[in-house]
Amino acid sequence: MGKKISFSAMAMALSIICLYGASILPTGRLVTLALASLFCAVVSSQYGVRYGITVYIGTSLMALLFIHRRTFVYAYVLFAGYYPIVKLYIEKMDRLLAEWLVKMLFFNSLLVVFYIVFKTVFAPSATNAVVLLVLQYLGPILVGLEAVFVIYDIALSYMVSYYHQFLRRIRHE
Repeated sequence: MGKKISFSAMAMALSIICLYGASILPTGRLVTLALASLFCAVVSSQYGVRYGITVYIGTSLMALLFIHRRTFVYAYVLFAGYYPIVKLYIEKMDRLLAEWLVKMLFFNSLLVVFYIVFKTVFAPSATNAVVLLVLQYLGPILVGLEAVFVIYDIALSYMVSYYHQFLRRIRHE
């Protein structure tokens, strides 16, 4: 049990470092955000979902407490942190087409929720020009977000696979 806890704690620390990097780096912020979520994926696949959820919650709380530029922290808390756990459950279906359908439905459902929150919370205080600009380009924005999601999902799969094939072996030697 001590091994699982210490591995989870190291994963949390590395996730915090990545989120802090996303908040200060001029470029590569999405990559560091994806890297932060990788540690939750590795813990979930290595030691189970319970430890993955612990890493997600611990990382989220610590990031909210200690990182002052919170744009990517919010992205982690609202999506990237727990998505590896959701992905783990979806991929247990073991049917590629059905998996992608469920993943896209999940992501688009989140986008609808975020849009409703944006429209009700932020749109009244934003200027009409900003709201009209977002609404005018909503289609291309959604297509772009979906493309980024697909790339993120594939990259996350490759990174977890790389861990299991190479890094895990090195760690145990």
